[in-house]
Amino acid sequence: MTKQDWIDSSLKLVSKYGADTLKIDVLCKKLKVTKGSFYHHFKSHKIFIAEILEYWYKTFTLDIINQIKEHQDNPIKQIELLDEIIYSKDLNIEIEFRAWGLRNKSVLPYMEKIDKERILVIKNIQEKLNPNSDKKTNENMATYIYCQFIGSLFIQPKLSREKQKELDNFFLNLILQKDTKC
Repeated sequence: MTKQDWIDSSLKLVSKYGADTLKIDVLCKKLKVTKGSFYHHFKSHKIFIAEILEYWYKTFTLDIINQIKEHQDNPIKQIELLDEIIYSKDLNIEIEFRAWGLRNKSVLPYMEKIDKERILVIKNIQEKLNPNSDKKTNENMATYIYCQFIGSLFIQPKLSREKQKELDNFFLNLILQKDTKC
């Protein structure tokens, strides 16, 4: 297994079984590999965890931000693209890492960094959509939109991707003050 195989396989296990699978013994058993294979790529469990979290930050936040930046002059296109990219991801990983962050203080700095950057992106889009709103209103709306997204991941029974998209579109129409019949 390559280092990237370890990361990808570990994220699939997190999605299916939760962040508790990120223990070396559990990973090796589930992946049917030796500890030597693990230590060949990672000097310690702490380094492995840092790399997993960094990879999650990169692929679930930075890469998405960079993709929507291509449409800076079109906030509606940015929202559509954001919606498309987000719902193409395995959101179980997001759910599991957030739950893990509540139990593990070493995960919190990543959560804070990710949340701050995601809210800033939404705020920038919000400012383009509503240029006449004051700064505080746009900040509050961006935070509220983000909270709606994160909260929707935890509703039980789990919302389908279609229902989540429907709610996102409903909310977007509210923001744009359009007809909200969905």
